[in-house]
Amino acid sequence: MPQEPESNNANKSKLTTQEQVINFISIIIKNGGLVGGGAGAAWIYFKDSDIPKAIASMLLGALISYGGETIKPIHEGNKKRFKGLGESADRFADRVLDVVGENVTASWRSLGFTEKYLKCQEWDCHEDNVVGMREDDDLPVNNPLLREVFVPLELSADSLARGYEFRDRAESRTEACEQLQIWQLLELVRKDNRLRQIAIRAWGGYGKSTLLKHLAYIYSTQEYCKEPYRRYKVPTLIPFLLILGGCWKEITKENPPNLPELLTDYHIGRLTKIKPLEPVPSNWALNILRRGDALVMFDGFDEVPPAERAKVSSWLSDAMRQYPESVFILTSRPTAYKEDYVARKPTASFWIKDFNQEQRKKFVVQWYLCQERYARGGRNTPDVEAKATEKANKLLEQIDARPELKDLAGNALLLNMMARFHRDNKQGSELPQRKVELYQEICELQLGRRASARGIILVLNSISQRQEVLQFVALEMMCGGSKTFLTDLAISLEHFEKEGFKQISQADLLGYIATALEKIDSDVSALEFLKQSENISELIVKKDGNIYQFAHLSFQEFLAACELVRLKEGGEKLIFKCLGISAWKDVALFYAAMINPTKLIQEALNQKHTDLAYRIYKQSEKRLNLSIAEQKSLEGVKQSVTESRYQQLEEYLKAKEWEKADRETDKLMLSAVGKESGQWLEPDELRNFPCDELLAIDRLWVKHSNGLYGFSVQKQIYEECGGKLDFSYPSDETWDKFCDLVAWKDKGKYLTDYSNFFDKKFINKSGHLPFGGFDGLVGRGVLLLLFSHPDL
Repeated sequence: MPQEPESNNANKSKLTTQEQVINFISIIIKNGGLVGGGAGAAWIYFKDSDIPKAIASMLLGALISYGGETIKPIHEGNKKRFKGLGESADRFADRVLDVVGENVTASWRSLGFTEKYLKCQEWDCHEDNVVGMREDDDLPVNNPLLREVFVPLELSADSLARGYEFRDRAESRTEACEQLQIWQLLELVRKDNRLRQIAIRAWGGYGKSTLLKHLAYIYSTQEYCKEPYRRYKVPTLIPFLLILGGCWKEITKENPPNLPELLTDYHIGRLTKIKPLEPVPSNWALNILRRGDALVMFDGFDEVPPAERAKVSSWLSDAMRQYPESVFILTSRPTAYKEDYVARKPTASFWIKDFNQEQRKKFVVQWYLCQERYARGGRNTPDVEAKATEKANKLLEQIDARPELKDLAGNALLLNMMARFHRDNKQGSELPQRKVELYQEICELQLGRRASARGIILVLNSISQRQEVLQFVALEMMCGGSKTFLTDLAISLEHFEKEGFKQISQADLLGYIATALEKIDSDVSALEFLKQSENISELIVKKDGNIYQFAHLSFQEFLAACELVRLKEGGEKLIFKCLGISAWKDVALFYAAMINPTKLIQEALNQKHTDLAYRIYKQSEKRLNLSIAEQKSLEGVKQSVTESRYQQLEEYLKAKEWEKADRETDKLMLSAVGKESGQWLEPDELRNFPCDELLAIDRLWVKHSNGLYGFSVQKQIYEECGGKLDFSYPSDETWDKFCDLVAWKDKGKYLTDYSNFFDKKFINKSGHLPFGGFDGLVGRGVLLLLFSHPDL
């Protein structure tokens, strides 16, 4: 069903009949043509307009009857059909069609092209191919369609965007931060122009690309007019999904295209490889952008080479500014967006949240149902559903019973990998305990077991040899393709900054494969190995223009880390020199999970990379495969990690730089649960917050404020206000009384401007700090956490 146009009879009455007829036709086009609900939208429009009923009926009847035919048959046929309406109406029809004939003809051409474009955009994004596995009837794992397994992602607003919240603080005081979905944000676009520019951040595997594919698919198929999306009442938009990893070279040319040119020449040119399209109508993309009918999605700012990100961010910012009525969504990993998006950032910013238990269950059940249905020739009967549910429950039981798997299953990609591993192996087989082990199992599955299931003989003699070739390629790519990265690191990193590390040309890729094969079996063809890697193991995928990349960046990072381990001292030397490169962070974490991490932690501390040292240490604490000697050496660096972690906070507190200390506290608390500045602490994270972290932060605040500030000081005040220490939310009375006593309220109103918290008239209040940037809603969660901990 089409979206009802916003009523504005005052404006309609000012339009001539000719202009209203043109608008009448454009409504149909905008709502996807007659087959897409345009007729209904047209009826809504003309019933409130001043278009003479005879002409309106003639036009609507003609459009329904003739669809995409030319204007002339419509005109002539309807003259006959409506002859009984009178000569005056017929003459008026002639005059209207003569005046607007050129406009109508162009509109029909646009309509035909738009529908074909939407079909191509649909085909481009309809498959769930995150890990690169395809549909094969003789394999235990098939590749479902996106609509069959997509689980709506929950978003949280950026906590650092002061005064920018999408919830009513007064109505939901006792609730945690409202969970948002992308469709809720799109529904609010008409009311809040800031939502016309959205940045979505998350680390790898959290579903950023899948979310944009979902939007492109639903808009391309016009399912936004149907349940369950219809209830959101989102605007009618035409989607454009662009992958920045593929188009950044276009944007950074000496004379780059503008946005309409990029959409017309690059994007549509790419889609024509799926299905040839007729020539793009003149100014087609430009008109869509100007009308505000475009949903332009740029996926993967972090896939742009670091040296080019400033230029790309400026181009993106200019494009958003030039077409303020259209809607733009940008995705990125956090570090690249924070450090390298130097132009004016999008006006709204959100994070993708971890999968919760309900989302995990929904994905696993849907995924297994697809697998069982595919395995039985598409049959969707009760027995198939029962079998799928049984297998899904076995996987979910394993995840729920093991905390380390629960942590991994919050990431959509890792949950997908668990499901594939679980189905490929015998029912009841144990899932790997650690992330690094899961990646190794998937690589072994792709490089050997899947081929065996199909009776295909792969080149080279073993899985380990095939993996060694890919390890060499992965590390070369991480180093920017320099063949001399071990002896001339400076050249390698310079190339890395300019050319990037996630994509590689076919010629370079074949060269690296050939180099690796010379050490293993020089008789094997590099081209044959590449074909098998692409078509059978599918760890490498081909993009447009003979460009290749790993199925997911995390596989490249894992394999590069494996190669560093294989290189021993040479690998250690390289990782030490790359600790300061943000793109190498996950490589370092994978590497640390495969070795005794003590020396790496010490080196990270020496280089002042305290956050990375802390991440490695916390990751290593959970390892069960460390020897007694390795456990002792790890314990030996604990104090150094702890002291370096809180060093910056202590310096701010000593200098009485309270605002900087408060922000540093927020950063430390988020990093303690694996989050970035700008994200929110969730209720479960608050309840299970590490006590040693809490006490360390509290001691520093109490010590350097002479007992004025600190969580323990706030706890005492909270108890005096009637607060209960049972991890429950405080009552309205308790909450308001507490906020008055610690000066989080002034004259009965909550302080909403963060900078006001450090005003002289508030700063001397006992318990006023730390505040941590938490607003009133999250503040209740902080009380729930901090003051109920028995050790505080």
